[in-house]
Amino acid sequence: MDREMMGQVLDDLIPGDSTEIDEATLGMLFPPGEAAGVIDERTRTVATRFARDHDCQFLFDGQSSKSTFLKLPGRWHELIDNLCTILGRETPGTEGFRINIDHAISEAEARASQSEAIPVGETPEQRKQEFQEALRKILRVAQDRDSSAKDVWTEALYLLDNPRVRVPNHKRPKDPPKR
Repeated sequence: MDREMMGQVLDDLIPGDSTEIDEATLGMLFPPGEAAGVIDERTRTVATRFARDHDCQFLFDGQSSKSTFLKLPGRWHELIDNLCTILGRETPGTEGFRINIDHAISEAEARASQSEAIPVGETPEQRKQEFQEALRKILRVAQDRDSSAKDVWTEALYLLDNPRVRVPNHKRPKDPPKR
């Protein structure tokens, strides 16, 4: 398989679907630096860029020999990709872990609800719900396939699925919490 064929596979995925790729194929598509057979940071960076070019997210699982390309929902692709990047920087067990995740999700929800109405007449609440549904799908796959941030994905899903534990808007800090 070459990059063009892999690109076609990714383009043909339905949003929310994914495809796994083994370490050997990943190494052939995106050859690592000096260490043969080892997927290095450069390979992950190139694979991540390739995934973004095809509206996907690249999930690298350092504990198994499988990685995943996950098709992001078209309308929310950029918003979810940016949110997952922000969430991926969080460290479980640190002060403000839950608040930081909740704040990042709330900011993305606000952007989603303020986005353009498609179809005409769509309400901000409908856009927010559609975004949340797409985000849940992505987080569930990431939770299963990206062990490096499993605790973060689990916490984000917990917050999305349990609105009562989220910080009310009137108590949110105006500036994002310090990391």
